[in-house]
Amino acid sequence: MNTADPVDDEASEHPKQRVFRHVRYRMSRSEKFIAVMLFIGVIVLVLIPFTFIVIPAGHVGVLYRLLRHGTETRFVYHEGLGIKWPFDRIYTYEVRTKTLDESVHALAQVGLSVQVQVSVLYHPVPDNAGKLHQEIGYDYVERVVRPISLGAVRDIVGKSDPHDLYRINVEELESRILAKMHRSPAAAGLIFFERVVVRDIVLPTAVNDSINRKLTEEQNAQTYKFLIAQAQDEAERKRIEAIGIQTFYSIVANSLTPQLLTWRGIEATVQLSNSSNSKIVVVGGGKDQLPLILGSDIAKQPDLPAPAVVDPQSHQLPPWRELPKLFPKAGGEGGSGSESRGGSIGPGNDRSSSQAASQGTKKP
Repeated sequence: MNTADPVDDEASEHPKQRVFRHVRYRMSRSEKFIAVMLFIGVIVLVLIPFTFIVIPAGHVGVLYRLLRHGTETRFVYHEGLGIKWPFDRIYTYEVRTKTLDESVHALAQVGLSVQVQVSVLYHPVPDNAGKLHQEIGYDYVERVVRPISLGAVRDIVGKSDPHDLYRINVEELESRILAKMHRSPAAAGLIFFERVVVRDIVLPTAVNDSINRKLTEEQNAQTYKFLIAQAQDEAERKRIEAIGIQTFYSIVANSLTPQLLTWRGIEATVQLSNSSNSKIVVVGGGKDQLPLILGSDIAKQPDLPAPAVVDPQSHQLPPWRELPKLFPKAGGEGGSGSESRGGSIGPGNDRSSSQAASQGTKKP
């Protein structure tokens, strides 16, 4: 039986074979581990974008499970870092307030075309983003928001008259449109409409011109009413002034004696002669030589006793509040007290006012 000596076998091996055997031994222990780790690291780097997700600010993430029941509607990913399986997918939705500008052509009650420019402020409900993605999808603006906005505006405008649209409060119109949008079942719980802003309402040219003419005539009518009221107040003022003048002359008439008139004529002549302007002084031909403007019979008047001192209590003005009004106001304002007794304009009222004035100026 022949047995080979191991030493002789190693000595008989080729040198390259011995090097290859030693190299293969070292890879099986150290480099194999390094190779495995490098392979795992490459796989992890490749799977990181598919496993870790970043939700931006103002967004939520909707998870779609490929191997299970599909879209997840029970929860959403909020802002920050999230983890998922590589074979699942995340759909992000912006939940910030958005604006939709629309120009709506609607028909009013009488069939006239009205153009309304509106801006709709809305945002998806964050907690229901999964349901929004499952039922409507990314293009929810075109599928839901725009049709609901157009329908609400046309419905509210169609129930209004063009003249009402011209005079209606903008806030009231906006609240009616917004309430109509909130009642829409298509967006219930999925999209929240914050506000509707009516930027402009354009009526037909003929209607706009007729409304402007109507408003202008109404302003003119208000102007005439003001002028009439002003004229009535002026008439009352002149009436009071006339009563005052009548009272004044009734008091002065008791003091107009020939001696006083002669003295006033002398004063007028002196003042006329002292004037620096050119003048011609014509003096009467009587014994008193008074100016002709005073007449020639003043000096011939009989001598009268000096007038008594005027008693202020005997020359009181009439009570203004008890005088009947020349222009009594209709309704409750002019129908109370003494104004109701002077409700008509005519000679009777003039006589009553004259009697009241004469009673106020009559001496006891």
